[in-house]
Amino acid sequence: MIDNKSKRHYIAIIGGSISGSEAAFILAEKGYRVVVFEMNDLPYGKIEDGLPNWHINLRNKQEKNIDLKLNHPNVRYVPDVRIGKDINFDDLVNNWGFTVVILANGAWKDRALPISNIDKFIDHGLIYQNSLLHWFNHKHEPDYNGIQYKIKDGTVVIGGGLASLDVMKLGMIEMVQMELSKQKGIDIDLFTFEKKGILKILDGYGISLSDLGLKGMTLVYRRTAFDMPLKTPRDDSEESIQKAREVSNRLLHKYASNFIFEFVPLGSPIEKIEENGKLQAVVFQKNELVGGKILPLKGETFTLKTPLLISSIGSLPDRITGLPYDGSTLEMKNMNGYMVKGFTNVFAIGNAVTGRGNIQESKAHGTMMTNKIIDHHLEKEDLFEEWLVNYNENLKSVVQEQIEEIDKEIKSKEIMPDEIIEGILDKSEALQKKIGYTTYEKWIKFKTPIRLEDILKNN
Repeated sequence: MIDNKSKRHYIAIIGGSISGSEAAFILAEKGYRVVVFEMNDLPYGKIEDGLPNWHINLRNKQEKNIDLKLNHPNVRYVPDVRIGKDINFDDLVNNWGFTVVILANGAWKDRALPISNIDKFIDHGLIYQNSLLHWFNHKHEPDYNGIQYKIKDGTVVIGGGLASLDVMKLGMIEMVQMELSKQKGIDIDLFTFEKKGILKILDGYGISLSDLGLKGMTLVYRRTAFDMPLKTPRDDSEESIQKAREVSNRLLHKYASNFIFEFVPLGSPIEKIEENGKLQAVVFQKNELVGGKILPLKGETFTLKTPLLISSIGSLPDRITGLPYDGSTLEMKNMNGYMVKGFTNVFAIGNAVTGRGNIQESKAHGTMMTNKIIDHHLEKEDLFEEWLVNYNENLKSVVQEQIEEIDKEIKSKEIMPDEIIEGILDKSEALQKKIGYTTYEKWIKFKTPIRLEDILKNN
């Protein structure tokens, strides 16, 4: 039963993806009215633009779930609004009249690669993961007018974890797919490549990577394959930890074999080599692991020549002017709380609290439920999809707990007068009208891009 008194509150949520939509739905079901501010056209976050587009089942399932939650009569969706640019944060908090503001903003800012002045090569020698994936997912669209990338043979990728493995897969598929078509007249679609693996497809035609004139790509990780965050131990026992390490090692080498790329462990980038204004190579510090800590081997380095460098070391939420930060992390009132330091009406949930955007790194809100997937589906090609679904379900559960605490704070606030509510409605409606927004369903239908799988089906 809806509490009419609670409907006298209006809640602002910044970000409409997994945690934002979950929070909006829970609050809406309790009778609160919610405005969701989203910086993109679509509310799907990295479900849409942070995963390669072969994750069809994951994307469709998760996006449908978000739609069901945001298309609620008590939720008003306002897309294409960036807090700090289109709306001043202090203005939103102090002048709009919202009872509380909840931060659920996603992570779209790539972590800076720790090489001095390396960013001068962005988009001409260096590609960050978020830009790479946006191009990869949208380049098939007839009206795509963004930057065009070309994966080059010998590309070096820096990073670790499932996201980096996806980068290796998409890069190797791009190159092999192009050369097979150009040199051999063999055309194979992306989804077949991803499902079967490059090695199996080439073996079927009696072709090797070198037959295509390719050397392949190289993935460099600061730790070892055993240390990749691909498997979470069941518990803190030595046996469980060792088993997780062995599975991670097995997975990494399985991917490297199936998609024919090289893996170099224990290397941290420290310096670039350039010539005539072009990036030529990267110098890596050799590491050793002592008690789980990374220690540089004094005076020991190695150099990898590369025509292209891809950084896949993670993402961070954008900093919003007016909020307190400790490095990349929001400062909270207390360690386990959801209230942002210095405010009584601003809360943060999901990755906005951890300050970490890579899904595989966001461990602060619960144990990663990878055990069942790894133990029972090690050979499945949809490993990442099932892993991420489980992670998202875990995140939703955590958001529910967070919202219950926030709900107590909301109910302690004064009831909003009619003129404040009307002001929120007028301001948010003006933002919607500015971009031609009418209803949630019509907007989503209009803005959802052409899917690659649909193009392939019709050709």
